[in-house]
Amino acid sequence: MASGEGATRHEIRIRPVQETSHSDVDALLTWLMREPLVKEKVEKGELRVEQRATPDEHGTPMGLGTEIVLVVLQGVVGVVVAALLEQAKSAVREWQENRRSVGEDDPPDFDVTSDGDAR
Repeated sequence: MASGEGATRHEIRIRPVQETSHSDVDALLTWLMREPLVKEKVEKGELRVEQRATPDEHGTPMGLGTEIVLVVLQGVVGVVVAALLEQAKSAVREWQENRRSVGEDDPPDFDVTSDGDAR
């Protein structure tokens, strides 16, 4: 399916739980882009990774900083979306563990959710 008008699109959001620095979001994004399934889907043009201002409770884009959004395109099947969701959750945990192991302060928490069909 083409990524144009009428194409199915799923979004996986990686949102900071509290106010989080851009450097933490950038570091997590770099870590996430090394994940095999993410890297493969980006290279195939089936996944786009974006950073967006995190909306507040009213939807205004100025909440807790920046979120990472995995935009799954081109009719990718639900099994792959579920695998990407699990890989994103795992990447957040691994990044947090790695950051703790190098003796830095506690890493921020992130919520990882899927918006389903976000046409």
